[in-house]
Amino acid sequence: MVGCQYIGPEQDPHKGPLRYCGAKTIEGRSYCHEHYYVVYKKGTSVNGRKKEKEIEKEIAELKRAQELEMDYD
Repeated sequence: MVGCQYIGPEQDPHKGPLRYCGAKTIEGRSYCHEHYYVVYKKGTSVNGRKKEKEIEKEIAELKRAQELEMDYD
């Protein structure tokens, strides 16, 4: 399993190797909970706040699903 692929704004992909976050990702996504929100929070949607609320709701649902999954393991 590859971890979170967030590289952060402080890294320049043209100047040396990149360091990914590496934390456990949200199932089916490329980012961990924290960075998924960071990446999609800004968005380019005209209805930015509506999109932000949708993302917050999706993250909450994914967190609950993963917590339930851990309870069963």
